[in-house]
Amino acid sequence: MLFRAISLLICQLVAILTFAIGFFPQKSVLTGDSEFLYMPEEHKPMEPQFEKMVVMVIDALRSDFLFQANVSGFHFVHDLINKGEAWGYTAYSNPPTVTLPRLKGITTGSMPNFLDAILNVAEDDTSSNLKDQDSWLSQLHKHGKRIHFYGDDTWLKLFPSHFFQRSDGTNSFFVSDFEEVDRNVTRHLPYDLSYQEWDILILHYLGLDHIGHKGGSASQFMFPKHIEMDAVIKDIYDAVDERTLVCVLGDHGMNDMGNHGGSSAGETSAAMVFISKKLANYKAPEAQRGVQVPLINSDGDYQYLTRIQQVDIVPTLVSLFNFPIPQNSVGIIIKDFLPLLGTFAEIKVKDNFRQLMKLANNTPEFAGASIDMLLEQMKITQDDLATAATNYNYIFLIIGLSILCFITIIISCEFYRTFKQTKILSLTVAISLSLGLSMFSSSFVEEEHQIWWWILTAAVGISWVMNPSLTWDHFLVSVCARLIRGWNNSGQKYIYENTIYQILERYPNTKWLINAATMFLVAFETVEFNLMTFVSSFVTVTLCLAYKGCWTLVNEGLVPNWLQAFVNMTCSFLIGPDNMLKEALVPLARLCFQSILASIVFRVCYNRFKSSPKTLQSIIPLINTILVLQTSPSNIPLFLLFTVMKIAINRILTNLSSNDLSQISCILSLIMQNFTFFQFGGTNSIATINLTNSYNGVSQSYNIYVVGFLTFISNFAPVIYWSLNLIEVYQEPNKKHTYLVERLPILFHYSVTGVFLLISCLALRYHLFIWSVFSPKLCYYIAWSILINGLLEHLFNPLLLTVTNK
Repeated sequence: MLFRAISLLICQLVAILTFAIGFFPQKSVLTGDSEFLYMPEEHKPMEPQFEKMVVMVIDALRSDFLFQANVSGFHFVHDLINKGEAWGYTAYSNPPTVTLPRLKGITTGSMPNFLDAILNVAEDDTSSNLKDQDSWLSQLHKHGKRIHFYGDDTWLKLFPSHFFQRSDGTNSFFVSDFEEVDRNVTRHLPYDLSYQEWDILILHYLGLDHIGHKGGSASQFMFPKHIEMDAVIKDIYDAVDERTLVCVLGDHGMNDMGNHGGSSAGETSAAMVFISKKLANYKAPEAQRGVQVPLINSDGDYQYLTRIQQVDIVPTLVSLFNFPIPQNSVGIIIKDFLPLLGTFAEIKVKDNFRQLMKLANNTPEFAGASIDMLLEQMKITQDDLATAATNYNYIFLIIGLSILCFITIIISCEFYRTFKQTKILSLTVAISLSLGLSMFSSSFVEEEHQIWWWILTAAVGISWVMNPSLTWDHFLVSVCARLIRGWNNSGQKYIYENTIYQILERYPNTKWLINAATMFLVAFETVEFNLMTFVSSFVTVTLCLAYKGCWTLVNEGLVPNWLQAFVNMTCSFLIGPDNMLKEALVPLARLCFQSILASIVFRVCYNRFKSSPKTLQSIIPLINTILVLQTSPSNIPLFLLFTVMKIAINRILTNLSSNDLSQISCILSLIMQNFTFFQFGGTNSIATINLTNSYNGVSQSYNIYVVGFLTFISNFAPVIYWSLNLIEVYQEPNKKHTYLVERLPILFHYSVTGVFLLISCLALRYHLFIWSVFSPKLCYYIAWSILINGLLEHLFNPLLLTVTNK
């Protein structure tokens, strides 16, 4: 039976990954360099409108950061726009709104591939290289232009090193830093602006994006960063003449939490501005005439001035420099720049029209058509190309779905045969079918937290009806669940004000008193009070409290005086009096991890030496402390509610028989994992992947495996908590060998919901929200299946039970 359970799990994972290979294939693109398609000889006499160009990408520069009154600190840019020397736009960034696919769009003009959102975090990945794909960089290099680059090293992964005469890359994933990462770019400007031994200067600043990840879009660091970037733009403007075009743009925006990757208005609305003294000689864009920037936009839709597609920058730039449009570009020349092209405007528009028609496999017909008519037709074609589905590999899709359906039938039969006489059969089937059917609705996928709230509410209600004598315990569970539900903004469709999280932020003394109490309660729960265990728990809690306080101070968060004094004293004692708090962060975090791991090893050895049956109970509080360490300060009190909830749940479970206890614990763990994951701030959107705690203890040298592991812990902390804290029933001698067998209900749940999800992705592959809703959900399902169901519950938990059993 054990071998069969493991085999079914492996087959399930193989089926899911096979489907994913077919669903997320590499996008087929045209290779080689493009040529002029309409009257090639007529383009040669045209003189380029500019000799040099500066492309300044400010990562995550949302449109309101540049144009909105009381938000934007780009005062110099505002003056240039008002004088007509700068033209501003709101550029729509197609999701997924992460750097790698957006840079592809900005340079090649192509639509993003969802797989790029995953490859975006793979530091050593080279599958997204653009060396064989046409772009304005390849056109410039082909025509002998000297290109200098400084900033996000994603550019160096995308383009061959010989494209750049000078370059200096900066790691884009160390989000803890937002000062040095920009100084490393700016330090090159004095020399480059003085000698100008370049034709194209590309700068990619990461600091603003990192501030968003650390503190949200309204972080106190945001406005000073605007001023810093505005000063850089002024330095560039003062150093160049009217024959140089300066393009300042964001690769994407961000949501209010400072994250990105999804399709919300804030994430897809990036700022873009073209700057040149030469522009003052031409009419400004119509939306810019008669208005003064910064603007006041009360609609909250992030739409300012003229709205364009971000990919429109590609044909616009190459036309201004008189190069062919890249073959895979779906962009359209920005109409406002046609007067700069003079008599060549019609030729450039028709060349753009023919290039788009070729990409869409349409026959271009523009006899007698005006420029406006051609632009309108190109807009229709662009929309068609933007919504065209990826080239799915249907063989892999069918094979993956078929295997999963077959495995689900086997698991269902095995599940029914093993559990037909138990209480959890109907409950598991009801939960799995309810969630599975919701996979066909984009709104249900976006608001999945609502489903788990009602599942938990129903489960508590049923349990109370069956055990009315335990009314107080059920009341405690209900109160804690309601507080957890109101803690954060959950889901993707609605933003609520005055959540408990937001209220606590206004009262730092209360928040940190609760945090300290939570840390001590979590660390000392179920600990036997001998001297060694007491000292180890006290030391780990003290270090963790000091680290979280230090982290908050470094990020200029509010902390009470008593905590600030405690942090200063701890850092001075452990790190040294000469160390600043910022320098103390990494060694202090490492000290926290080291002390926790040392305590775990000690307790395992000590309890095994004494033949104690409570080894598992003694180390779970230490693992919980790691989860608290990887949690944002305002979410730490949730672990206090988890602990109270767990105590009440355990009192309810003690009334069950031994068999019912382990089986109910299994399905209850599933409910609590999903409920708390969403209430912790998680969603089915890539945008809510939280990187805030992904670099605790990590130095400047980026390590994808360490950062990935820390990211997993910080985002799935509540899931890990409930997975570990409800397995104590398997410590009984007669239950320790049944753990994997009693995972069948969970395996059944993952299989049934997976079948529905895969069918929905296949059936809705042309749906409007396939890439913004269903594809991210599929990615999350894969992550849950591999990381939680596979590695955590079928590998780590059994290993933990084995190590801690006598």
